Amino acid sequence: MKKGFLAGFLLSLAVVLLPTFYYMDARSSSGRQGKTEIPATPPDLFGGNPKGDPFPSASHAPDPSLAPIPSSPAPPASSPGPEAGPSVPPSAEKEEPASEIVMLKKPLPVPAIPPSPPARPEGGIRTRVYDPDRIYTLRTAVSHVTLVDLPEDAKEVYMGDSKLFLAEVFGKRVKIKPITYNPDARTNMIIYTLNKRLTFRIVMVPPGKEDDLVTFLSPREETVVNLNPLKTEIQKSLEVKESKKRAVDRLRSMKEAGPTDPLPIEGRGNGIRLRLLGFTRMREDSRTFGLFEVSNNSRTPFRVERIRLRGYRRSILWEGQKQWTENADWEATFDREIPPGKSRRFLLPVTRIPSFGGRTGLEIEMNGQTQAGPEIIRGDAGGEGH
Repeated sequence: MKKGFLAGFLLSLAVVLLPTFYYMDARSSSGRQGKTEIPATPPDLFGGNPKGDPFPSASHAPDPSLAPIPSSPAPPASSPGPEAGPSVPPSAEKEEPASEIVMLKKPLPVPAIPPSPPARPEGGIRTRVYDPDRIYTLRTAVSHVTLVDLPEDAKEVYMGDSKLFLAEVFGKRVKIKPITYNPDARTNMIIYTLNKRLTFRIVMVPPGKEDDLVTFLSPREETVVNLNPLKTEIQKSLEVKESKKRAVDRLRSMKEAGPTDPLPIEGRGNGIRLRLLGFTRMREDSRTFGLFEVSNNSRTPFRVERIRLRGYRRSILWEGQKQWTENADWEATFDREIPPGKSRRFLLPVTRIPSFGGRTGLEIEMNGQTQAGPEIIRGDAGGEGH
């Protein structure tokens, strides 16, 4: 019983291991064949033909009876012995072909790359302050355009040689473009604006050195105080003197002037009286003013804020209704306080002396402040208080 079991076990083990050994032997054989070196030149299949010509001429063909009959294929050439040369290490057989990977003991010299030239600080964009006594240089190049921005609109542009350069005006901007390929071309250009004159020299330069945009600023844009301090001080002094003289003339007119024909226009309210005395003209500029007088008969101060004068015409159909006259409405604001028991006069500028009489008349109105609150006083040519 034991012998039968042992024989069956050995038989099954042989059945399992034999295919495994066979597969391993086949793989090892294929690995050895893959490492076989292929000769650089094919073997000579035509004996006695050094040129390898498959159809040699009959003159030098060998005798078939003398050709040896090979009994078996020639064995592969054996590797040379130690005396033939240095031995090849085993690791050399696993290296990649030289056509794929190249190892260099010394790296090839890398050519030095010259540094790029530094860029210009302004980069072709410049800003200049206008100077009428200076000649500016514009640098332009072939196939490039140069723009000039002016502080004012250009009115006239004069080009020295219009066959070399082209100038176009677009308001405050002038475009300059060369229309020649001569690298030595140059000319001049003069630009007139409303209040300025600019003079230029236009020259050709190599590409990369031209001006792209040149902006001109007016001197007053940088310094306003130092333009002409003496003129500024004189102008201020004259304005102060003129203002003082005008104020004195107005006071004299208010004190001395009186209406040639008294106007019965008066308004009253809470101890305050408003009267239109008439019209007066300034001696210097012939301007016309309406002369008003405000009297404070109350016990508290009164502040005048606004005085108004309007012309009207009474309606024929509706008695008592006022139709306001066109362009006959004037008013002025004030900030003047009148003490109790005092009177003050005021001038109201008007464009003309309005007509009154018959159905036409004038209405006066004043707004002011008392301790009790705002006060409005009105009056017209009939002397009626409202």
